[in-house]
Amino acid sequence: MSDMIDILDVCDDQVGRHEAADGTTRYGKWLDAQPPRTSIYARADWCASSALYCIAQIPGGLAAIGGLHKSDAYVENWHRRMSAMGRVSMTPKPRRIVFYDWRGTGPDDNHVGILKKREGGRLHVYEGNHDDRYELVDRPFDGQVTGFAEWWSFVPSADDDWFIEP
Repeated sequence: MSDMIDILDVCDDQVGRHEAADGTTRYGKWLDAQPPRTSIYARADWCASSALYCIAQIPGGLAAIGGLHKSDAYVENWHRRMSAMGRVSMTPKPRRIVFYDWRGTGPDDNHVGILKKREGGRLHVYEGNHDDRYELVDRPFDGQVTGFAEWWSFVPSADDDWFIEP
């Protein structure tokens, strides 16, 4: 039996976190602190950095998305990279990364979250930078969704032979 951390629990623990008064977030600061150190993400739009942070809390999570690429903070880059890995489809499944295009507001993909569940034509998605907060958001499954990236099935489980308990 696996003691693996579930990404949905990690995301749920983030609900209610918000930007500081100076516009910084824990997610942007975390991304800036990753090698090579930068100073551009602390005050940037943070939907992607919050998703990357949550994925990083899962042992093997970053490896499952092909490593940490700071350029993934630009959602279009992340979507393109996951597509090149053959991981993006239009099939919604829990734990998949959801890419959005808010029509007329920017580049092709400009928002991201992690899918909790689908109920009919509705998606329940964990999203950072939703009204300056991290929230579980109920959205329509419509043309603004540009894809779902599979990564969870590529996370090694605690049952795998290589895993050593600390």
